[in-house]
Amino acid sequence: MQKPRSLLWILLNLALGIAGGVTLGWGPLAGSTPLIAVLGVVGALLGGSIGCWSERENSHRWVLWGHGLILLGVALAALIPLYRIGSFPMPGETRLGNFERLWQAMAYAYPYFEAKDVAWDEVYARYRPRVARADSDEAYWRVIGTMLTELNDGHTGLTSPSPRAGRRYFAICRDVNRLIVLDEVGATARAAGLQRGDIVLAVDDLAVEEALTALPPVLRDGSTPQQRRAQAASNVLSTTQDTLKVTVTGPAGERTVTLVWPDAPPTPEPEEAEVWQPLVTGRRLPSGVGLIRVPTFQKTPGHDLVAEFDAALDGLLEAPALVLDLRGNGGGTTFISDRIAGRFLSERFTYGREYFRARLPQRGWRPRLDYHIRPRGTTYTGSLILLIDVDNFSTAENFIVALVDSGRAMTVGRQTGGGSGNPVSFNLTGSGRVRFSTGDFRRLDGTPIEGVGIAPDIPVTWTVEAFREGRDPDLAAAETLLSKD
Repeated sequence: MQKPRSLLWILLNLALGIAGGVTLGWGPLAGSTPLIAVLGVVGALLGGSIGCWSERENSHRWVLWGHGLILLGVALAALIPLYRIGSFPMPGETRLGNFERLWQAMAYAYPYFEAKDVAWDEVYARYRPRVARADSDEAYWRVIGTMLTELNDGHTGLTSPSPRAGRRYFAICRDVNRLIVLDEVGATARAAGLQRGDIVLAVDDLAVEEALTALPPVLRDGSTPQQRRAQAASNVLSTTQDTLKVTVTGPAGERTVTLVWPDAPPTPEPEEAEVWQPLVTGRRLPSGVGLIRVPTFQKTPGHDLVAEFDAALDGLLEAPALVLDLRGNGGGTTFISDRIAGRFLSERFTYGREYFRARLPQRGWRPRLDYHIRPRGTTYTGSLILLIDVDNFSTAENFIVALVDSGRAMTVGRQTGGGSGNPVSFNLTGSGRVRFSTGDFRRLDGTPIEGVGIAPDIPVTWTVEAFREGRDPDLAAAETLLSKD
C-alpha cells in the first residue's frame, strides 16, 4: 500500500512543480516561451525529487510550505503592481494623497507622455495647489478631470461621475463638413421650432466656434482633433442652467430662440411591449450587395453579437460583395471583434502589437501583446468595404486595421477617432473614478493609432443637404466602388 501513496505524492509534487515553474516564467519573470518551458521542466524535476525525498523523510509539511511560498511570491508579484496602478482603494486616504498616488500610477504605467509631448512633472506642479484648494470630493473630481484632458487621450479621463452628469441637453449636434448641425432634437427644442438639419450659428450670444471652445475641457476631450471636435459638437447644446439661447439657420430661415428647461419632464407616452431585435442586422440592397450594420463590439446584455453577426452573414454568403457599416461603433472588446473578423480570413493573421510601459499582472506581465485573427466558420470571399467615421474608436479601429492591413477590405468615409490604450481604472476619494491608458498599439509597420486614426481609402464629404434629406453618400460611394470591380 506504500507505493501507490508514494506515487500519488510524487505526481502531486510533479504537478505543483510544473505549475510553479510555468507561473514564474509566464508571470513575474515575464519570460519568453523557451524560458517558460525550461522553468516548467526544472519545476517538474524539483517537484518530483522533492516528492520522493519528502516521502522518505516524512516532511510533507515542509514541501507544502515550499510550494505555498512560491505561490505567495507570485501573489505578491501581482499585488504590488496592482497597488502601484491604483487598483485598490485606500480607506481614509486624503484627496492630496489620492492625487499623489494617481500621479505616480500614471508615471509608472502611462505609455504616451512622449508621443503627446506632456511633461508629467510640470503637470504635477501646476495641479497640486489646485487639489490642495479643493474643498469637496466633487471639486477634486473636477480638478482631476480637467488635468487628464491635457493628455488629449480618449481612453484617459474621468469616468465617474460622468462628465455629462447634471447637464441638460436640448439637442445633440454633429459636425457636418465643419458645420454644427442638429441631429437628435429634444422635445423642448422641437416645440421651439428647431429641427434636425438646422445649422447652429450661435449659442448664448457666442459664435458657434467660440461656444465649442468655451465648453469645459472634459466635454471636448479626445485623442485627435477630429474626435475633439465631434465631442464638442455633441455637447454644445447642453447647459447646467435653466435656459439656453440658440441661433440657427435652416429651410425656415435664420431665427433665435431661448430654450427653457421644463420644471417637470413631460409625461411619457405609454410604451408598447418591447420586441427583441438583434443589434447586428443584415440585408441585401437592390444592387445585390449585402449590407451588415455592426453598431458596437461592446458586450451587451441579452445579445450575442458574434452569433447575431454570423446569422446576418450566413444569409448573405451568396452576395457578390459586402458592405460593413461600422459608423458610430465606438469599440468594445477584441474577444468579439476578432471573432467577427475571423469570418473574412482563410489564414491566421497578426495585425498589430501593443507595447506596455509597465508589466502588469492583468496583462500576464508581458511587455508586449500581439493581436491575431484566426479563421472561423465559413469564410466570406467576396469584395468587402467598411464604412468608417470619426466615432470609430479603440476596438473598432483594431477591427478596421485587421481587415485593411490583411488586404481584405477597403474603407469609405472619414478619418477615425484615433484611440488605443487598453485602460485601467483608478479609484478617487469618495465614489469618483478615472481610467488611463496602459498600452500603445501599433500596426504592422509601426504606425500608431493613438492620436492618428485611420484614413479612409475613399474619403467622403457629407453635405448638409444630404444630411437633411436622409441620403447616405458613404453607402452610395461604396456601391459605386464595388460596381467597378
